[in-house]
Amino acid sequence: MKIVHPVFLCRSWLTALLSVFACAVLSLSSSAFAAATEGKEFRQIAPQTTEVPDGKIEVIEFFSYGCGHCANLNSQVDAWKKKLPDDVVFYKIPVSWGQAQWSAMARAFHALDAIGEESRLSGDVFKALQNERINLGDKKTFLDWAEKKGVDRKKLEEMYDSFAVNSKVMQSDKKVESYKVQSVPRFYVNGRYEINTDGIGSASQVLGVVDEVIAIARKGAKKK
Repeated sequence: MKIVHPVFLCRSWLTALLSVFACAVLSLSSSAFAAATEGKEFRQIAPQTTEVPDGKIEVIEFFSYGCGHCANLNSQVDAWKKKLPDDVVFYKIPVSWGQAQWSAMARAFHALDAIGEESRLSGDVFKALQNERINLGDKKTFLDWAEKKGVDRKKLEEMYDSFAVNSKVMQSDKKVESYKVQSVPRFYVNGRYEINTDGIGSASQVLGVVDEVIAIARKGAKKK
């Protein structure tokens, strides 16, 4: 099941956020496959601009802190990215889809990332939103929460409203639009391959397909 471009009908942004993302992709079935097949586990897309130098392979995960499947995948992605080869560069890009509340969480991501705290706190952010029902889309609530987690509040607050974070949020939105992302989590390799997270199965299988497509992209680069 895919998420269509969201329309809010609920008064509570958090309720709407969680209820919409509860229908996200990545069912946790136990089915397996022998190898990634183009047209099934992945497909080629219109080439997108990448942010890495020649000789490097870019992997993007589009995600949201409000997505339950993104939360389930998060710890495995954290472990997986630590083992990536030197020629692979991994980026996380938050989606907002033009909604102010989602944009607030994208801003929270970029602010934490800018001060080097996103990786440490990513799991806690997911937990706070989805399990503890803390409204981190509210600036003060977010700053209060982050301070309790040991973050330098002054530094985070300065970054939260900074030109740099404003630019990052806009760049993320442009990426989402360019890639035509309509559901999360969604992975893309080298701006050319989209991983079909809708029907692959478990989180580990998704990352296995990403690894296989990285190898395909690497072979393609060597032929040029």
